[in-house]
Amino acid sequence: MILRPVDAAGDICPVSSSADLLSGAEAVAQLAAYKLSLLKGDWWEYPDDGFFVLEFMKEERFSEANAGMFASRVTEFIRGVEGVFEVVDVQFQMDDRVFRYSCLLLTEEGPAALEYAFD
Repeated sequence: MILRPVDAAGDICPVSSSADLLSGAEAVAQLAAYKLSLLKGDWWEYPDDGFFVLEFMKEERFSEANAGMFASRVTEFIRGVEGVFEVVDVQFQMDDRVFRYSCLLLTEEGPAALEYAFD
């Protein structure tokens, strides 16, 4: 798997050679982050792709009480991302109204760390 790198704001960065592209486990982790950022219906070509965070927020608000359940749903979603074999070392926390999620992705090309904040 090969992906273009992105900056801190999520904008695609220009590359001058194929060596600047993301590959291997790092690319799989970036793909998982992309899919968490994509909401259902955002992508016209595949309207069912995307994460369900808006549907979750219609039912409940992020809170300490439902953080474990939400983390489990995020983990299951990530397990379905292309290239991910397993998700381990899941950690999460609530900081005010921000839900922070991190894990280690096991891929064919090795492990890769993933950190994501839902705010």
